[in-house]
Amino acid sequence: MIYYRSINREKKILAFALFELSSNYQIEKTLQNFVKRGLILFYSIEINIVYPEKIVYLFCISDNNKSEIFKNFNLISYNLNQITPSINFFKNEKLEKEFLKILSLDKKKNSLINNATGSIRVKDDSKIKTLNFYIINYDKVGEADDIIYQFINYLRSLKRHGYLILNFQLINERISVEIYYIDYIDDLNHQVFDLVSVVNEFFNIELICQLNLEIKKLFLLLLRYRLTKNTNYFQDTSKIHNLEYYYNYKNLLDFTNEFNELLEANEIQFHQLNKNLYILEQSTLVIILVTVRFKFLLNILKKFRSKFNLLLIILNDKGYEDLLKIEKISTIPNLKILNYEEFCHFDLKSLKYLNN
Repeated sequence: MIYYRSINREKKILAFALFELSSNYQIEKTLQNFVKRGLILFYSIEINIVYPEKIVYLFCISDNNKSEIFKNFNLISYNLNQITPSINFFKNEKLEKEFLKILSLDKKKNSLINNATGSIRVKDDSKIKTLNFYIINYDKVGEADDIIYQFINYLRSLKRHGYLILNFQLINERISVEIYYIDYIDDLNHQVFDLVSVVNEFFNIELICQLNLEIKKLFLLLLRYRLTKNTNYFQDTSKIHNLEYYYNYKNLLDFTNEFNELLEANEIQFHQLNKNLYILEQSTLVIILVTVRFKFLLNILKKFRSKFNLLLIILNDKGYEDLLKIEKISTIPNLKILNYEEFCHFDLKSLKYLNN
């Protein structure tokens, strides 16, 4: 663990443990129970938007002496490992590296940090990085359980680099969540645009707002702590960040590569319009979605339903189940809807004999 002294009057010891986990929903209730019991001061989840499948957890234990901290840590780690033995706690140099990376810091290098019009600039050797900070206004979208997934995917499409932080702590005897995004810009190779305007226009809501962070509050980022006094309460906080739910088929690109190979093997003529759309044998439009994007899907159906037979493949099981409940879509006569498992048993050659 990494230790600090708190800066408030109590001067307690703060101990931080970090671990990596490929899935997160299984341990959610356990961590929150420890927060409610006071054994964990807070915990945070760190998602690298370039590699969102693996998630880093940080939790903080606070006490006046290390023996109590060790006892609580052993209890917490034991309970977590009872749920899943795949938890990998960072140790020694790897722990320090993981702890510092959020600010793009390296203990082996001399880093210079300064403010630049609300951003933080980190310079070491010949490299300069600019860090911008954005609060996610989760209250604007209610409890839409896939908004984080959609947000990460959109940032990836913009070729952004950074971390999404979700901080969980007990406020007024309820678990409160703050979500923020740290955007990294390499000064040698960067795109200049207003991320707030671009994101909010895409989602058609005020999903994010930029936060001007003073250097004196930089330690909050290092601790993965909350940056504002905002409170967000949810009945089921696991919905917010349960990315495994939406990454059960991890990468759309992986699927389309597999799909292309299958089409070629079955000697089916095809034209790929984009990452989501194919035209097969000039008669069938294939729509491939990881999870359901209703506005996008309705526009596609409206545009093409009179021109083609339609095959919709939903790679996420929940999205597939939700879609089947929508009579307006599921009853379209020339539309066939498959989940990934059904697609694996689908006879692609049957598409060769369909006519407009």
